[in-house]
Amino acid sequence: MNDLVTRKHDLHEPSWQSSYVHLPALVKRLGLKRGAEVGVAFGGHCEAILDGTGVEMLYGVDPYRHQRGYDDPMNLPQAAFDTLHQRTLDRLARFGGRYRHLRETSDGAIPQIDGLLDFVYIDADHSYEGVNRDLGVWFGMVREGGLFSGHDYEHPQFPGVQRAVDEFFGRLGWQVTHAGDHVWWVVKGGTSISFVMPVYNAEKTLRASLLSIAEGNLAPGDEIVVCDDGSTDGSAALLESLQAELPALKVVRHERNRGGGAARNTAVKTAKHPLLFCLDSDNLLEPGTVAPLKAFLLEGGWDVAAFQELRYFRESPAEVTHRWVYEDRAYGFTDYLDRHEVPGASGNYLFTRRSWEQAGGYPEDAGALDAWGFGLRQAATGARLGILPGLGYRHRWGHESYWVRQSKETGFSAQAARLVEPWTERLPAAARHRLYEKRETTWFETLPARPLFPRTLVQAVRSRLPRWLGGWQ
Repeated sequence: MNDLVTRKHDLHEPSWQSSYVHLPALVKRLGLKRGAEVGVAFGGHCEAILDGTGVEMLYGVDPYRHQRGYDDPMNLPQAAFDTLHQRTLDRLARFGGRYRHLRETSDGAIPQIDGLLDFVYIDADHSYEGVNRDLGVWFGMVREGGLFSGHDYEHPQFPGVQRAVDEFFGRLGWQVTHAGDHVWWVVKGGTSISFVMPVYNAEKTLRASLLSIAEGNLAPGDEIVVCDDGSTDGSAALLESLQAELPALKVVRHERNRGGGAARNTAVKTAKHPLLFCLDSDNLLEPGTVAPLKAFLLEGGWDVAAFQELRYFRESPAEVTHRWVYEDRAYGFTDYLDRHEVPGASGNYLFTRRSWEQAGGYPEDAGALDAWGFGLRQAATGARLGILPGLGYRHRWGHESYWVRQSKETGFSAQAARLVEPWTERLPAAARHRLYEKRETTWFETLPARPLFPRTLVQAVRSRLPRWLGGWQ
């Protein structure tokens, strides 16, 4: 096995050495002191960092473990990995306490690291899934203003690396720099949240909704942006008084009522942060729930993240009358045309500013379907939506809400069909016929009994069963 390790070293390390200059130069220039390299291999890059910078602690993370079915020239037999591990420790021993090797995967290594890092260099599993996984696991370990970096960007043998890096950081609007020799780096930007809220004649419920954000979910640096959409009750005066009580609260006003979609868009345009949580002015967040939702979005590579449960109440938030429970999976375009219970139907969730931009914002001519239409747009334009299991928020019902007022005036099917129209080519022919030739007047109201996308026999049976028998959730 010594011969195999030597041959691998002589084959690979000379081709990697040109890449060893980029991160050490950046680390030295920025004066970074604590970092980690994920995927140490022969230890040459770690050696370059420790030799050429003032780094005080470098964690090397590499399990040196053979992976079955993983196609990579450095996926050695286990005996060779054991030899390589010892050789690398010997090579880096001269740095003493400045280097600590963790023979673990990323998940196993992180609990052994104290405090946040200034940088992390990812050069381990080169598959798309592997890079995504490592980016998510290490995301919370790098301080704001620190560096993410790695190798094999734009490498023809490993196309998944660039795809994963571009998607993961692009959703946050952060620039990926290709330094050359397949080395990339990104500065970790801010991840504060702008809570946005549309308000129209909500003086009875507004204070409780805002306090559910401020008392238990507002982190340092977060803000609350309310758009008063031409209220004629006491909402404007209440907001003015609350600004003295809530320093994070900003208020913008429409001189006339322009509708929920326009109010949401105005609030988002006024907001300054890359993450946005829209909460309607009659709903309530549960304490301590937004922080895990934010971590779920950031570390999971999601563009949109929603709580799994909507916990409905009438007067007392403590008395839940019924629930919506989303399936624990990603939600996409077809889900919006198969069922009513999709995150966009409530609109109370966390999303990136980039996903709002790509969707073209909330539709402003859709009445009470503005939030549903926005969710549809996000899904149609490629936003990845994940569900955080176990947590929920309180959703008020049974009063004269925006949705109730609009639904009394008109059915939703014609409005929903207009929202779907830009993506008609994605629909089966039968669905296009129903929406745009027959112009069915109740297709939206009759979901999920008659979905627009064909279902398997099992799905069809489930859609007709009551929930207590395992029917559609």
